[in-house]
Amino acid sequence: MRLAPHWMLTALVAGAVLAGCGGSDGPETVNGCVIEPSTACANIDLSGADLEGADLSRATLSGTNLEGTNLSGANLTEADLSGAQIVDADLSDADLTSANLTGATISGTNLDGATLCGTTRTDGTIDDTSCPASTDTAETTTTTASAAEVTSFDLGDLSCGGATTAPVRVSWETENATAVEIAVDGGTAAGFGPTGATDVVVPCDDASHTITITPRSDSGVGEPETKDVSPS
Repeated sequence: MRLAPHWMLTALVAGAVLAGCGGSDGPETVNGCVIEPSTACANIDLSGADLEGADLSRATLSGTNLEGTNLSGANLTEADLSGAQIVDADLSDADLTSANLTGATISGTNLDGATLCGTTRTDGTIDDTSCPASTDTAETTTTTASAAEVTSFDLGDLSCGGATTAPVRVSWETENATAVEIAVDGGTAAGFGPTGATDVVVPCDDASHTITITPRSDSGVGEPETKDVSPS
């Protein structure tokens, strides 16, 4: 009778050890950033991380520190890398199709074999240098490309709290677009990826202000969408 409690304790300890060794089947997390498609990791420090072959398609990585980060073979299609620090990184064989690099700092980075197709360069222009070649010339010449359009456009609240300016959260989704431009009150537009979210600065002067998002594709500019925002 005295052996039973000891046997049960041993079994519980062994089970705990095995559970600890099993690991997790969930996605990898680096410095609070969940490494998975459509992840939101703006302004996070991922410097020096080993993200070889990671699927970061449609990820929001704007302003993220990617200095010395290994992204070789990573899927970065439609990722928002605007304003990111991509210094001494490895993006060899990475897929940057329709990715947004507007305002990013790229220096000493290995881009050998990277796919650049519908990719927004740091200056806002489009790079199609490595788009896959068409295998059906007849279809290519007779098919009319669909126009880029905004399918979802949402604004957060403008909370001023006595400040002269305040950020407003803008989120969007598009169809047939390779990039979008966002402008406040018709001012200078900033470039972003075809799907994502960002903060724009709006004056706090008790007036209504307009935020306009314009979709772009290789075939031209789509119909812009405009919404108004006022201090809450």
